[in-house]
Amino acid sequence: MVIAIAVAVCGELNMFVDYVVEPKGEDEFILNLVTICLTIIGVPLTLKFYSLCINHSLRRMDNDEALNRLLRYALVRSLTLCAIAVVDMCAYYLTFNITGAMCALVVGVIMLMCWPKRKQIDAYLEKVNQE
Repeated sequence: MVIAIAVAVCGELNMFVDYVVEPKGEDEFILNLVTICLTIIGVPLTLKFYSLCINHSLRRMDNDEALNRLLRYALVRSLTLCAIAVVDMCAYYLTFNITGAMCALVVGVIMLMCWPKRKQIDAYLEKVNQE
């Protein structure tokens, strides 16, 4: 998330060249299409990968090891979502088309909502121990 914010700050401080991609051209269309597809495909795959890795591996671990695994996968998921947000913000600053910024905003909100809270982790570990 910090990297995506840094890209946005650099763009607002005019550290990028304006309109690298020609407005209303074929290149802008392709870049917007890639941005939208990356967001639509990348976010659900990242979230699904996280749940698959967690559900299959935590059942045979003790609580400390399971907690470390949960946090490691949460970090990997956040970094993957951050990479998608950076690509989206770069697409926005290359074209100054709102599509990239909106996709980055969606990814940023998802990233903030997906970070596990302590109460959720404890509830999940308790459920796994009961099974």
